[in-house]
Amino acid sequence: MSGLKKFAFAIGFVLGVAGFVLVVGNVLLYLLTGKLPAVEVGSDGRPVMGLVSPQQVVELVKKQVEKERARQGAGHVEPGNLS
Repeated sequence: MSGLKKFAFAIGFVLGVAGFVLVVGNVLLYLLTGKLPAVEVGSDGRPVMGLVSPQQVVELVKKQVEKERARQGAGHVEPGNLS
């Protein structure tokens, strides 16, 4: 049982450190560049890393919301009820 506890601790520690580095890296990236990391799918189906500004994120979300509203055919969606 002791070996299993050590293994679980090691895996949890590695995942925790990796998560911390990922979050801190994203925060520093935003503070230093003013942009957020993004992953897009290229025309060949492969992921492409890039940076987007917060304004581009807002425009993308608005475009997706408009497309979904048009798909559902609903002219009005109540606030707080996006499903």
